[in-house]
Amino acid sequence: MNLLQKIKSTFFSTDAQAAPEPASFATRSDTIYAPTSGVLVSIQEINDGVIASGLLGDGYGIIPIGNTIYAPADGRVDTVTVTNHAVGIMTKTGIEVLIHVGIDTVNMEGKGFVRHVEANQEVSAGTPLLSFDPEAIKAAGYEDMVTVVISNPQNFRKIDHVGSSNTMIAGRPLVKIGDPLLVTRS
Repeated sequence: MNLLQKIKSTFFSTDAQAAPEPASFATRSDTIYAPTSGVLVSIQEINDGVIASGLLGDGYGIIPIGNTIYAPADGRVDTVTVTNHAVGIMTKTGIEVLIHVGIDTVNMEGKGFVRHVEANQEVSAGTPLLSFDPEAIKAAGYEDMVTVVISNPQNFRKIDHVGSSNTMIAGRPLVKIGDPLLVTRS
């Protein structure tokens, strides 16, 4: 077992059906925060042509250490997929955030995913949105990469990529839930 697998196994919940406790972190209305802990990668490095090209929006990929996705900002659940592998949030300041778990995991038809919120539900930053089983994703032959994008970047003058960390794994920053990732500039 390599180091990243050991770290991941420390953070996994043993019961994917149980609703996780909310995370708590300070927020600003112009900032999107890490919805899960893990290793940060640029969007261009994600192994999906549509995501990597920026067609879904501007953001990051996170190789997750945990198995829960938390709200990256205060807002309203705008979109939920029937397969529970993706969720969209509309923040109170008009930022549309899409969080997508895995590459091609739509093909799993919801197996290995549990949603903790419903469409139109108001959420605070740190509210558990969904949980996933990384072992089920790998067993199905897919990657568990978490994509976090602002899907309406055209509404902002600039989006600053501020995801960073003093802790590095293989030359990449290790982020934790609630670390700032993206700052919008109007």
